[in-house]
Amino acid sequence: MTVARGPQAAYDADMLPEQPASSYANDPATATVVIVTEPTRPNLHGDLPARLLLDAASHLVGLDVAPDSPERVIVMLGPHEKVSRTEQVRVHIEHGGSSFRLQGHAAKLVTPGANPYVF
Repeated sequence: MTVARGPQAAYDADMLPEQPASSYANDPATATVVIVTEPTRPNLHGDLPARLLLDAASHLVGLDVAPDSPERVIVMLGPHEKVSRTEQVRVHIEHGGSSFRLQGHAAKLVTPGANPYVF
């Protein structure tokens, strides 16, 4: 299964361990983005490598956490088809893999304010 098609596809994989985000907060004043989801990865905690999945306007579409680990999880806010690029970052994970915090440079890569994929 292809996730994104065409020469501009920034994200392609077969079966992905994916789950939807349940909440999203972006505070540009503190350069912090927090994404919350169901706690399905209790072994994920602390600072880990991740990939921001961004659309053409740098809105966060998803977060690919620990991409080279068996504990990998992809938290999606929007549809795969909207991903136009990825950025390597570090993410802080808490609460049994349910809270993902981007801070500093990583958070500044995301367009501040409301996310068009969160209603």
